[in-house]
Amino acid sequence: MRPEHLEELQALLNQAGFNEKASDFKRYGSARQLYNFKVDNASAY
Repeated sequence: MRPEHLEELQALLNQAGFNEKASDFKRYGSARQLYNFKVDNASAY
């Protein structure tokens, strides 16, 4: 994570009352989209 992400995460953790360090967390992401999800059918899920 970039420094600004770590700062934001640390502020959120502090606000929520957690004692963990933001640097202990990892950021995960995916470039893949959900294969079968169509927003028009969202009510069916």
